[in-house]
Amino acid sequence: MLNNPRYIALGVALVLVAGLAAVASLPRLEDPRFGNRHGIVLSSLPGASAERVETLIVEPIETELRSIPEINHLDSTAKSGVAAISIEFADEVKPDDTDRLWSEVRDKLEKAAKNLPADAAPPQLDHERNYAFTWIGSLRWQGEGQADLLRMGRYAEELASHLRNLHGTDIVKLWGAPAEEVQVKVDVIKAGAVGLDVPAIAALLGNSDAKTAAGELVSDKQRLSMELLGGFDQIERIRRTPLLTLADGGSLQLQDIARVYRGEPVVPSELAIIDGERSIAIAVRMLPTVRGDLWAEDLRHELQEFTKNLPDEIVVEELFSQERYTSARLSELVSNIALGFLFIFSILLFTLGWRSAVIVALSLPLTMLYALACMNISGLPIHQMSVTGLIVALGIMVDNAIVVADMVRRYRESGYSAVAASVKAFKHLWVPLLGSTLTTMLTFMPIAMMPGSAGEFIGPLANSVIFALFGSWIISLFIIAPIAGRWLSAEQAPGMSSSAINRWFRAFLSRALMWPRRVALLCCVLPLIGFMVLKTLPEQFFPPSDRDMIDIEVYLPAGTGIRETQRATERMSEWINSHSEIEALHWFVGRSAPSFYYNLLDNRDGTPNYAQAMTTVSDPTNANRLVSVLQDELDQAFPEYQTIVRRLGQGPPTIAPVELRIYGSDIAQLKRLGDEVRRIALDLDDVVHVRDSLGEVVPKLWLDVEESEAQRSQVGLRDVSQLLAASVDGVISSSLLDGSEQLPVRVSGAGVKETSVDRFLSFPLILPTGSRPLSAISSAELRPAQAQITRRDGRRMNKVEIYVRDGVLPAVVLAAVRQSLDDHDFIVPVGYELEIGGEAEGRNRAVGKLMSSVGIILVLLIVTVVMAFNSFRLSALVFAVAFQSAGLGIFSLWLAGYPFGFTAIIGLMGLMGLAVNAAIVILTELKASPLAMAGNRAEIVETVSECTRHISSTTITTVAGLVPLLIAEGTFWPPFAVVLAGGTVLTTILSLVFVPTSFLVLRRPYLMKYFPGLAEDELKAEPKEQLSAPL
Repeated sequence: MLNNPRYIALGVALVLVAGLAAVASLPRLEDPRFGNRHGIVLSSLPGASAERVETLIVEPIETELRSIPEINHLDSTAKSGVAAISIEFADEVKPDDTDRLWSEVRDKLEKAAKNLPADAAPPQLDHERNYAFTWIGSLRWQGEGQADLLRMGRYAEELASHLRNLHGTDIVKLWGAPAEEVQVKVDVIKAGAVGLDVPAIAALLGNSDAKTAAGELVSDKQRLSMELLGGFDQIERIRRTPLLTLADGGSLQLQDIARVYRGEPVVPSELAIIDGERSIAIAVRMLPTVRGDLWAEDLRHELQEFTKNLPDEIVVEELFSQERYTSARLSELVSNIALGFLFIFSILLFTLGWRSAVIVALSLPLTMLYALACMNISGLPIHQMSVTGLIVALGIMVDNAIVVADMVRRYRESGYSAVAASVKAFKHLWVPLLGSTLTTMLTFMPIAMMPGSAGEFIGPLANSVIFALFGSWIISLFIIAPIAGRWLSAEQAPGMSSSAINRWFRAFLSRALMWPRRVALLCCVLPLIGFMVLKTLPEQFFPPSDRDMIDIEVYLPAGTGIRETQRATERMSEWINSHSEIEALHWFVGRSAPSFYYNLLDNRDGTPNYAQAMTTVSDPTNANRLVSVLQDELDQAFPEYQTIVRRLGQGPPTIAPVELRIYGSDIAQLKRLGDEVRRIALDLDDVVHVRDSLGEVVPKLWLDVEESEAQRSQVGLRDVSQLLAASVDGVISSSLLDGSEQLPVRVSGAGVKETSVDRFLSFPLILPTGSRPLSAISSAELRPAQAQITRRDGRRMNKVEIYVRDGVLPAVVLAAVRQSLDDHDFIVPVGYELEIGGEAEGRNRAVGKLMSSVGIILVLLIVTVVMAFNSFRLSALVFAVAFQSAGLGIFSLWLAGYPFGFTAIIGLMGLMGLAVNAAIVILTELKASPLAMAGNRAEIVETVSECTRHISSTTITTVAGLVPLLIAEGTFWPPFAVVLAGGTVLTTILSLVFVPTSFLVLRRPYLMKYFPGLAEDELKAEPKEQLSAPL
C-alpha cells in the first residue's frame, strides 16, 4: 500500500472531502451545551403563609419526587402563596435519558397533585431553562401617548408563533407580556345593597356562558348537534349579563354594578423595561443541531417580513444575538490556528529544512480535517472548546510527522531507496509512535469521559485532541512516510543545527553518566519543588469570562411591591447610564432576565422585590473595569438595596461564589446561626454582600374571626376566606372567545386589592343573616411573617450566599470565612449541620468526577506502555517521567503566577501524556541498540544525541502551537497553556538527562552490583530482547 501512489492520493482525497463536508455541516456554537439535568416545579396557594406552603405544597411534592433515584438534589423555596422546587439530576444521567426522566417527573407531579389542597394550583414543570437564548429582541412602543401594552402583547404572541414555526427553532418565550384578561371590577357596596357578592356574581357569569353542546338529535336519516346561543364572544355581551330580576319586570345587569373591560391584572407579575420604557421582550433559542449563522439569517428574514405588517407605533428591535459572539469567538480561534500554523512552519524550516518542513506541514491541514470529520461523525459541534482542542493538538499532531520524516531522511542518507526508506521507517516506528500516541490520548480520556456539567463543558476539548492525535498517527505513517520517501533525497539537508550545542550536550551527558544515580536523583529535585509550592497556589474553579456584557442584580427588602422595584431600577439606571461606556441597559423586574449567557440561572419566578439587568458595554476591557466601579457607586448611592454587579462566569453555573448551608429543623435556630455567619462574613474586606435565605420577614395581616359570631351569621371560616380571596385576588368565572383567542374572565372587587387596612376592615360581607362589615366578626393584627423557607433534600436549610469583590478569588474568601468562624468560636449545635457550597462544592465535585475514571485509564496506560517496551522496568521509567512532568507543570504555573484552577488540572492530565513522548522516543532508540542495552556509555550518548533533533523539533512545535493560548486575553486559557508548554519544555530538558542516566542504572553493570539476582535473569533474557527489538 505504501508503494502505490494511487492509494495515497485516494486517502488524501477522502480526508479532504470528509473534512470539508464537516466544516460545511457542523453546528456552530459559542460554548458547549449542557445536558438538560435541571428543572423547576412551580405551584401556588394564594394567601397561604410560607409555613403553610411548605407543609401543604412542598412536602407532598418532595415526597413523590424523592422516589426517583436519578434525582440528585431537591432545592425548595416556600414563599407566601408560592412554592418553587428545583430538581437536579445526578451527573451520571446522560443527556439522552433526560426526556424519559422528565416524563417520569410529570407522572409523579400528577400523583402529588391529588394530595394538594383544592384551591392550590396544579404543579407545573419547566425544564427548558438550562440553555442560553440565541436571540433576544423586543417590541417597543414609539407612538404618541401611553403604550398600548395589550396591543403590543397580541403582536408579540403573533411574532412568537411565526418564530416557533421557523426551521431550527427550539423554544420561544416572552418576558413582560401583559396577562390579558377580561376584568370585571364589582362595586362591592352596590352589589351588597342587592344581596350579591363577588363569588355569587362569578357563579352567575359562569352559568350565563354557554359554550357547551346541548346534545345531539339522531334520526334514521340524519344527526343534528345542538348548541346554545349566548356564549361570551364580546365584551358587551358580558356587560349585559342579567344578574337579578327586578320587581318592575326589568333586570339588574352586570354593567349596573361592575366595570367590565379588557386589561391586565392590577399588579403585574413581571415587567420588561427596555431602555427605560416598558416593553415586551421575546427570547428565541435554536436547536443545537443547526448552524447558528444560517439560522440567524432565516430569523432576520422572518423579522423583516413580520415588521412589514406592524403598525407604525410598534417597532421590533434586536437586543442580543448569540451569533455575533459565536462568529467573533470562532474567528478568533481560527486566527489562532493560523498563527500557530505559521509559528510551527517557521520553526520546521529552521530545524528540518524546507523539504521536510513542507512535508511535515502537510500533515497539519490533513489531520485537522480528519479531526473535523470525526467530530461530524460523533456529533461534536464546532465551538470554543472543540476548536481550542484543535489548537492544543496543533503542536502535538506534527510530532509523529516530524519523527517519521526525520527517520525517512536518515534511512535515505544511509542509502536506502525511496520505497525502502518509507517501509523501513514504517516498520520501525509504527509501534513506538502508537505507544506514544495512545499514552497521550489516554491521559485525555478521563476528561472526555467526565460526567456532569463540567465534563460536558471541558470534555469536547479532550475529544477533539483525541481525534487529532489518532489522525496524526494514521496520516504520518500512511501518507507522510511514503511522500517523504519520494521527495526527500539522500542529499537532503537536515536543517539548521548547532554543533557547539551538540558537543556541549554530549560532554555534559558523558559526565552525567559517570554518576548516573546522583544525577537521576538531582533531576527529581525541581519536580518535588513543584509539588511543594502547590499548597501556596490559590484555588479557582473557572475564571470569569471576557465579554462586553455584565450582570447586575438588585434585591429590595422582602415584601416590596413590583412597582417600587421598578422605580428603584429607574433611579439606578441614572447612575449606570452616566458612564459613557454603557451602550444598552435593559431591566427585567419580578423574575430573572432571559438567559443571555450559558451559565446564568433562571430561578427567580414570583419575586417582585428582585430585578436583573442585561447590560452591554462598549468592549470587554471597559466591562471588566466597570464591575468594581458600579459596585462601589451603587452601594454608596443605594445602601438600602442589595446590588450585585458581576462579570459573566465560565463553567457550570453557581448562584453565589461562596455558599454556606446550615441544616436543621427549627427555623428560629437556623435564623440565629445564619445571622451570626452573615455578621462574621460582612466583617471581611473582600465581601460585598451577604444574603441568607431565612433572614427576612414580611408584614402580614392576620385576621382573627370570632367563630361564635360567624356561626350566628351562618358562615364558617372557610366561607369567609373564600369570599375575601375572591374579592381581593379575583376568581376566574368563564372565558371570552374572541376569534381563535380565549381570554379568562376574572371577577374581583373594585379597588379592594389596593385599599388600606382600615378600609378593608369595613369590607361588606354578604351573609345569610344580612350584610355586615368584616370588622363585625373579625379583628385584624399586622405582624411579621417568615418571608420564605428554604429546604434541600427534604431538610430545612438556611443558605448563606457570600458575594465577593471583583478580582478576588472565591477560594481566598472561603478560607478567610472559615478562619473567621474559628476565631469567633462559631459552633453548630447538635442536630444541625454546616455544609460548603458554591464554587468550592462545584470544583470538588468536578475533580471527583474527573478522578473517577482515572483508575481504569491508568491500567490501560500501563498495558500500553508495557506492550510497547516489553519491559516493566522501562515502563516504570516512563511513568516516573510522567510523575515528574506533573510537578514541573505546577512549577511553571507557580512561576507564571496563575491560580490552580480546573483548567490547570486539565492541563496537567494532558501534560502527563504529552511530556513522556520524549522519554518514549529515547527509550525506543536505546532499546534498539544492543550496545546501549549492554550499558555502553558512549553508545548511550550517541543514541540520545541522535534523538535530540526531532525531540527538540517536536517540543518547540508543541510550544509554538500553544503560543496563541499563552498570549490569549483573560485568565481562562493561559493557565492551561502555561502548564502544557512550561511542563513540556522542562520535562523534555530533564528527560534528556534523567532517562539515559536512569536507563544506565537499570542496565549492567549497576544491575549486577546492586541486584545480582535480577541481573542473572537479565542475562538470560537479553538475547530475546535484542531479537525482539526493532531494527
